[in-house]
Amino acid sequence: MKRLLQFVLFIAASVLLVWILKQAFPKNTGALNLFLLFLFFDAFLWIVTRREIRPLKPVWRITLTLLFWLPFVLVIAGVTYGFFSTYYVWPLFVKTYLTSFVLIAYTARLLPVAFLIATLVTQGILLILARWFLPIKPWIRRLKFLFLAGWLLGLLFFLVMLAGMVLWEHHFRLRKVEITLEQLPPAFNGLRIVQISDLHLGGWNRISRLEELVTLVNAAQPDLVFFTGDLCNYSTADAWPFRDILKKIRATYGIFAVMGNHDYGDYMKWASAEAKNKNLLDLYRFYQELGWRLLRNENQVLVKDRDSLVLVGVENWGSERRFQRLADLPKALAGVETIPVKLLLSHDPTYWDSIVSNQYPGIDLTFSGHTHGGQMGIETGDFRWSPIQYLYPTWAGLYQKRWPEGPTQYLYVNRGAGTIGYAGRVGIWAEITLIVLKCKSS
Repeated sequence: MKRLLQFVLFIAASVLLVWILKQAFPKNTGALNLFLLFLFFDAFLWIVTRREIRPLKPVWRITLTLLFWLPFVLVIAGVTYGFFSTYYVWPLFVKTYLTSFVLIAYTARLLPVAFLIATLVTQGILLILARWFLPIKPWIRRLKFLFLAGWLLGLLFFLVMLAGMVLWEHHFRLRKVEITLEQLPPAFNGLRIVQISDLHLGGWNRISRLEELVTLVNAAQPDLVFFTGDLCNYSTADAWPFRDILKKIRATYGIFAVMGNHDYGDYMKWASAEAKNKNLLDLYRFYQELGWRLLRNENQVLVKDRDSLVLVGVENWGSERRFQRLADLPKALAGVETIPVKLLLSHDPTYWDSIVSNQYPGIDLTFSGHTHGGQMGIETGDFRWSPIQYLYPTWAGLYQKRWPEGPTQYLYVNRGAGTIGYAGRVGIWAEITLIVLKCKSS
């Protein structure tokens, strides 16, 4: 009865914690439902783990118990502290790495949970078979090694993800891509475009790494710099401390930007609609002070010699309903329909998947971000894998579509320079993209 009461109290506390978190982070309801499932798995895992560590010496048993419950204690501590100081004004270091530690701790536990379920299922099958084949019984006890293997793999996963936070959070990689556009005017042959995306400045604890990013961008000698959204995490306040650093970025023909899903202030609760609107106005002012041109369903004609091309920028549009759908491409293209080459900035690549590649063959090349490449995965040679590919068909790198008897359209998805949720990267490195445009005849 005592254990049953403890289990019920844990489940009740978990439901209450997740409900409180949903009030503070209304945009993250789906992820928090998943976190609640993780907590249920935790209770299930502890019932078995507690039995396995009982024979150990008290010092080891107490140590392992404390380590097991540390993530849950941190969640409780964070929620409790949140009653006195809202999460959005916590010290940046604590806010970033506390969230990441809890995230990877619970994700790592999925491995022992999976192995535990496999063990119990196998034991059940063997118990049934043992009624007719008695020699099978000893194997039932030996299956405990599967449970231990799950914990060891979970620990290895946790350590790798921890290294991703400490060593590889901003491990930049410059990727150079040449793209031939069939109608590119000769004056723009060799045009150098540097794309950066998803800075998520609310998660940068080391200013020196942002300075390194700026140095790498300028070293690429860009004619244009495109920033494809998600400047902030929660509010424009995330960006102001980095203004003077970002102002150092230089490009011959200017720097152009669009907004991402995090830039609208939808990921935090505001005291009023006026406060949220002021945050948006502050964002516009921030871009003005940087000298970057923010394209909000607008275009900019770039003229060189007697040739011209169009830079088009749309507001965020995502195929998932939880994201904004504010892009208005007809409005953005108004007045420039006859200019043959059009470059589009659109934060979410699903806009290209759903709209551009199906309805607008005149858009030659689209620049997107948003996916972060999943922040973890494997990229070696021609082999690429990341969990994010099961959510986004176009998740990193260059994609193309050939229209029947028409031009080839391209999409480039930048892997992002910042992080969100998990403050680290493993195998999918922070990206600065240099795209060089070529004429068909060159």
